[in-house]
Amino acid sequence: MSGIRIKELSKSFGNFQALRNLTLDLEDGQLLALLGPSGCGKSTTLQMLAGFEMPTSGEIWTGDRLLSSPTSVIPPEKRGASLVFQNYAVWPHMTVADNVAFGLKVKRLSRNDVREGTMAALNAVRLGPLADRYPSEMSGGQQQRIALARALAVQPEILLLDEPLSNLDAALRDEMRFEIRRVHDEMGITTVYVTHDQSEALVTADRIAVMKDGELQQFDSPTEVFERPKNEFVAGFIGKNNIVPGVSAGKSAIRIGDRVIRGQDTNDVSEGGGAILAIRPTKTRLHDGNSLPAGLENGLPATVIRSAYLGETRDILAELTTGTTMRVMVPPEQQPAPGDQVMLELPADQCRIMAKG
Repeated sequence: MSGIRIKELSKSFGNFQALRNLTLDLEDGQLLALLGPSGCGKSTTLQMLAGFEMPTSGEIWTGDRLLSSPTSVIPPEKRGASLVFQNYAVWPHMTVADNVAFGLKVKRLSRNDVREGTMAALNAVRLGPLADRYPSEMSGGQQQRIALARALAVQPEILLLDEPLSNLDAALRDEMRFEIRRVHDEMGITTVYVTHDQSEALVTADRIAVMKDGELQQFDSPTEVFERPKNEFVAGFIGKNNIVPGVSAGKSAIRIGDRVIRGQDTNDVSEGGGAILAIRPTKTRLHDGNSLPAGLENGLPATVIRSAYLGETRDILAELTTGTTMRVMVPPEQQPAPGDQVMLELPADQCRIMAKG
């Protein structure tokens, strides 16, 4: 097995540039999630990793082997990669075992090796007892496991997953994302997983590449991407963040209205330049009245405009004096009403200050 190196990879379709100078390294055995909205370039990247598209510029390497460049592309069947599609692509006239055995038979392995490889792959996805059934007798989640087992059976160096859970209902998606991570931990195959669902990326990935408009926005561990977003797009796309515009007040500080809020700088913003503050609703605290309790700092006055009881929490929407709204998740025993004047406490270690845009 081997890792993946992508060096300044770009792809254009006529006048449309789908990918711009993507560079990242994935270690052997890691799972990378390519995450972003539609049109961000993640599927184009996967197509080039699979060998279906040729780069306009840049290179793709596995170990010391050049897979793709503008002048040379190793064909898909010679890359040692398996691809799992979002629509399962299982053959309805074949049993589960025959679906999984297909790639092994193409490789002209002995009957015994085909049988052993098929059952090993089925057992890895917990479908061994269902080997003789047909896909029509299986649930959507089980059919997706068939597709995964078929990809694993040929023992690929690289596993490519193209939005594999998008056709499943919410409950099955929750189940399958943990299953994919379990199988990855057992098999240790270098994997690239394309998704627009941040929950899937956070659960399954060792590394996440957040993409927008064909450009890499952040390449980090799930914890870093969630806790320390690099820019406004990542802060708004990953999880639920309050994004509050203001003006830089110097190092690690932002002016919002007539208040200066301290936080953690994630990039350099010149004093007086446009800046934003990002903080999660679960990290923001709400106090009654127009001032913070003694000993606390980083407060913004606000007016409650909505209070929604969610059982274990209460979801508060409050409007700052600047007109920006912020969400705050508070314990259910806190019961501010619309119109109440409150003070929002923004702990400095939870505030991320970054350039606007």
